[in-house]
Amino acid sequence: MPRFEHPDVSFDVPRDWDDRSVAAFAAPLAPGKTSGPNVVLTRDKLAPGENLASYADRSLVELAQRLEKFVLQKRNDITVSELPAIELRFSWKGNSGLVDQRLIMCATGKRLVLSITSTTPRASGVDMEATMTRVLASVKIPGVRGDAAS
Repeated sequence: MPRFEHPDVSFDVPRDWDDRSVAAFAAPLAPGKTSGPNVVLTRDKLAPGENLASYADRSLVELAQRLEKFVLQKRNDITVSELPAIELRFSWKGNSGLVDQRLIMCATGKRLVLSITSTTPRASGVDMEATMTRVLASVKIPGVRGDAAS
């Protein structure tokens, strides 16, 4: 069994299971607020025969169907850690008002899709643009030329 390692916990998992771990980081909450800006990393796999563009299309349809008052503002082809990526910028109505999200999806050579999402409640008045730009500039994916540890 492979071992999942984290500074706070480690455990064995069955070898044939997919790693669907999530990493989530949140800004400190302002006084009286129940939600604030955050950045979340998720992992998924491309379906057989699927490429990044079709994965992004499928994700976009799911978001539009699931999120109340969903509005797509922009879809861009970008590069993350020297790999092609797709960026979606959109808003929707959450429990505490309008939410702005920026979702970046990047497929590695292992058919793994890494998705980094920044979420900002519009009422927070926080501009996550600079923070997300710094996060994306710092991404290193093992095995990709831009990773010095490769």
